[in-house]
Amino acid sequence: MLATIGADALTPQLIQDLLAHRVYGIRIPGFVSQPSLEAARAQLFDHPERGALGHAREFTRLGIAYAEVKTDEVRQAYHEAARANIQRVRTAFKPYVSPIDEFRLCLDEAWPRGAHLLDVDGQKCFTGVCRYQAPDIDLCPHIDKLEWNLPAHLQVNLQAQLSVNIYLQVPPQGGELEVWDIRPTAAEYQWLKSDRHYGIDRDRLRPADFTTRPEDGDLIIINPRFIHAVRPVHASPRITLSSFIGYFGEQSPLIFWS
Repeated sequence: MLATIGADALTPQLIQDLLAHRVYGIRIPGFVSQPSLEAARAQLFDHPERGALGHAREFTRLGIAYAEVKTDEVRQAYHEAARANIQRVRTAFKPYVSPIDEFRLCLDEAWPRGAHLLDVDGQKCFTGVCRYQAPDIDLCPHIDKLEWNLPAHLQVNLQAQLSVNIYLQVPPQGGELEVWDIRPTAAEYQWLKSDRHYGIDRDRLRPADFTTRPEDGDLIIINPRFIHAVRPVHASPRITLSSFIGYFGEQSPLIFWS
């Protein structure tokens, strides 16, 4: 099930429930106000600086995602552009507050030790990547792990990882979020991987254990270490803002990155 709450009801216990997989996700309906959605439609949906996602070029995005970092050159470009990319998304929602900024504040207030941007070797990370999923394109089953993209010399004690998606546009048909009760080991994930440049062969999986269809303005947090996917959309793009959340234990701050 999804735990459906108001923005002021996000608690450490709910976050722990998600980390323990007692719920499939946390949903905050209508997190983005209608005026903010209208600002996004006017300034963000056809943004001239959209580019192809480095590891999945059928998607476009505004801002570089850390999952695209495969070389030191791309890593440096990611960090150099981090603050400018945060500001670019922030500006797109003016005169309203960017939904990703609002969520960062909510989580910082809800978590006893607070929450802040991830830094890698003293360099700040970006958060709030805007992704555009075109009609007839799916996000194939996959998992996400920060450790895959960190510098080889850097060891982190990350205990868990969550992901948040803020839905700016969901077409009338398609775009369902799917989650499986499967948290594969590294060896299992390699066996499941498909011929596509990322992700898992859907034919090797049973039907998803949980499926939900977000609505415009919703915010949903899931545990991306469990296999998850997005069904193809139809007629118009699915547009989201997203971030990962890192968990180092109850006595540590949470961290954000995209």
